Amino acid sequence: MPNTINMLLDVNIPIAVQLGQTKMSVRELLKMKKGQVVRLNSMAGEPVDVYICKKMLAKGEITVVGDTMSVRISQLYNAKEKFKHL
Repeated sequence: MPNTINMLLDVNIPIAVQLGQTKMSVRELLKMKKGQVVRLNSMAGEPVDVYICKKMLAKGEITVVGDTMSVRISQLYNAKEKFKHL
């Protein structure tokens, strides 16, 4: 059994980063054209929510290095805080 946890270490899990949210009608959505901007409810530079398997796990900040966008984790929720976000 000691190697059981080692089997899980290479399992891939989905990670999502939520930049913000908005609501729009289907009519507005269908009228959109390439290059249009969708306004979100968050400001540039605000922390983003990081989800693992659809559960909020952390807060982070968007970073860009060259052509690659990534997230720097700034806050990991402990077990008690995680339950608030589930």
